[in-house]
Amino acid sequence: MKIRREFKIGVFAVIVILVSWWGITWLGAQDLFKSYNTYYVYYDEVSKDLKVSSRVYIRGVDVGSVRDISLEGDKVKVEIAVDNNYAEMIPDNSVALITEGLMGGAQVILEQGDSKTLAKNGSTLDGRLDEGLMDMLADKGTELIDNLNTTMGKLDETVEGVNAILNDNRENIGSIVANLETMSTELTALVSETRGDIDNVMGDVTTFTAMLKENSANIESLLENLSTFSGDLADSTIIEDLTATVENINGIISTIENGEGSVGKLLKDESVHQSLNDTIDSVNALVTDLKEHPMRYVHFSLFGKSEEEIAAKEAKKAAKAAKRAEKAAANSAE
Repeated sequence: MKIRREFKIGVFAVIVILVSWWGITWLGAQDLFKSYNTYYVYYDEVSKDLKVSSRVYIRGVDVGSVRDISLEGDKVKVEIAVDNNYAEMIPDNSVALITEGLMGGAQVILEQGDSKTLAKNGSTLDGRLDEGLMDMLADKGTELIDNLNTTMGKLDETVEGVNAILNDNRENIGSIVANLETMSTELTALVSETRGDIDNVMGDVTTFTAMLKENSANIESLLENLSTFSGDLADSTIIEDLTATVENINGIISTIENGEGSVGKLLKDESVHQSLNDTIDSVNALVTDLKEHPMRYVHFSLFGKSEEEIAAKEAKKAAKAAKRAEKAAANSAE
């Protein structure tokens, strides 16, 4: 049996209508096999991003969508559909908050009230418009841009200040650069002049190092001898003998300090000290008198003459000397 063309067209049209209705429903996020409760919310105004099919959430869970947005008097009437499975979670004092979504667009968040009475199907809920996350981000972005502009302005001022300082000190900077160039040239010349000395020093160091290497055996032997000498010195009785000598000296000094012995008495006994002083004084007086009157202590003559004869002879010599002096004076006067 042949199927007529009209029947085919009719079946095709029905299929297209069903698919279109299904697509519209899917785009509106309405499940054909679920039932929904309808609620109405009135706002003074709504976000321009709120559209039919915008999502409705309870505690972050998608529970429905916006079905219709219309003006009613001086209010904006929004119809929302919520899955019946969540109807028992909507008290009658719940609030429908319109806010901005993270990915753009507006959404409705049902803030649950504390009433014991549930909102009935077709009832009206209180509505509130939130500034939204995007507006907050926009404000933050505007604030950030303002801060950046302020910072850039300050940076420009700083750059201008630096440029002014550079311009004011251009001559000084030029002098500094010239001095640096001169110092660099002089340093290069100094290095060139002293390169030979440096090479000689390095050669001497190398020679000294080689000498140390060549005489390492002798140096090790010397160190071993020093170590052996130190060991022998530690093992010998020299230190003990020195210790004993020091102790004897300390004993002698102690004896002297205590006034024992001849030296001790000489240093500590006041009577001996006074007698010694008196003897010295007597000797000094004797020597003085001997110098002044030597004839008192000498009673003989090498030529057998007495003291009177010697005195007479000295008187004659003095008289003769006086006569010669008178003659000399007379001759000088003539």
